[in-house]
Amino acid sequence: MTVSKEIVRLRLYALCLAGDVAGLFGAFLAANYFVLGALWGEPGKPHGLVMFAMIAPLYALLAVKGGGYGIQSLDNLRRGIVRALLALAQAALLMLLIVYLGKIAEQLSRLTFITGLGLGAVAVVLVRVAVARLSGHLLGDVPHLTAVIMDGVVIETGRHMDVIQADAAGLRPESHDAEMAARLASAVGMAERVIVACPLDRMDDWSAALKSLSARGEIVVPELLRFAPARVGVIGGQPTIIVAGGPLLFRDRLIKRLFDLVVATVATILLSPVLVAGALAVKLTSPGPILFRQPRIGKDARPFSIYKFRSMRTDATDSKADKLTTRDDDRLTRVGAFLRSTSIDELPQLFNVLKGDMSIVGPRPHAAAAKAGDSLYWEVDARYWERHCIKPGMTGLAQVRGHRGSTDHHQDLIDRLQSDLEYVSDWSIWRDLRIIVATLGVLVHHKAY
Repeated sequence: MTVSKEIVRLRLYALCLAGDVAGLFGAFLAANYFVLGALWGEPGKPHGLVMFAMIAPLYALLAVKGGGYGIQSLDNLRRGIVRALLALAQAALLMLLIVYLGKIAEQLSRLTFITGLGLGAVAVVLVRVAVARLSGHLLGDVPHLTAVIMDGVVIETGRHMDVIQADAAGLRPESHDAEMAARLASAVGMAERVIVACPLDRMDDWSAALKSLSARGEIVVPELLRFAPARVGVIGGQPTIIVAGGPLLFRDRLIKRLFDLVVATVATILLSPVLVAGALAVKLTSPGPILFRQPRIGKDARPFSIYKFRSMRTDATDSKADKLTTRDDDRLTRVGAFLRSTSIDELPQLFNVLKGDMSIVGPRPHAAAAKAGDSLYWEVDARYWERHCIKPGMTGLAQVRGHRGSTDHHQDLIDRLQSDLEYVSDWSIWRDLRIIVATLGVLVHHKAY
């Protein structure tokens, strides 16, 4: 069974980190025994375990920062080993600096340190070799990092790449709609780098299509061979141009996900009385289900079901969002109108956040049939799909700026799209915090209906 690249990476980080720490521990313990003749060292001298306690956290921080962990180490074992050894060497130098500045060099067994460092280097190498060989059994299927889409152009590819024929997969980039975006996301799967080989006249279409993905998107440009300095990517000897970068690094995605889990868990507990009261109000005042589920477009343009308190009569529920809610909409129940005006109807989306479909902060998720005026959203602005390279949010920069409510005109969509793209290109955890605080001031808003 294929699992998400985030889960695989977390398992790989944990496995390699635990293996490295255990290997360094054993290395310095063995150094004590070989040099001093006792596992716990000599009285009055810092033994190997003290050295381990100093070097291990330094090594772990440097290895994480320097790319010594992750799926990349499986795809290129030699590179993973080199980065791990480099981090160990840097940690050793930092430890020696600390020892020198702390004036404890006389208490340090130099031979124990050198022996432990050498055995530790062997240990981190063996850990990576073992993880690479056992990864399938210990981690599950490791997703390919690169997907190559061939659309009328054939190129050479390397190992660990998924090759996709555009025609066979039904990929038509000229169709800038939700169906095409979802089909593209499904075809590339867990890939973090998507490369397209296509004729020149289709590059514009593919450039727009790739921007909907959270992966880095590239297009093969053989013509760049004559301009070697202009090359920004390469596959099979062919230069590529990068047209989509993917907004967040893995570390950023991990931080944002942990932030979402903490905030959503705390908010669910604190707001549980409001959630229960809202559910009872809906159930007791109108027949039908408490929750309203509607398909929305999520990250990578993959559809998901959004949760809201039902605010309309059951017979008037618009599951496809063919008609957006307007002021004084006669489809709303009395309780539903109150829930919408106070934004309480959105609170069940905390469960979407806990499931991983949404974030606390991000571009608001839209329905595939939603329109600005008489045009579908992606027909209004070619940049529309760029907002789907990250998870949608319960609130966002556009909402705190007042861009919410119905989209009767093209400009209504363009205004919120501008804010969404600004958020995507300039994300930080501090900005998420500021947006959450600002959201508290617009929960009751004249455009909340």
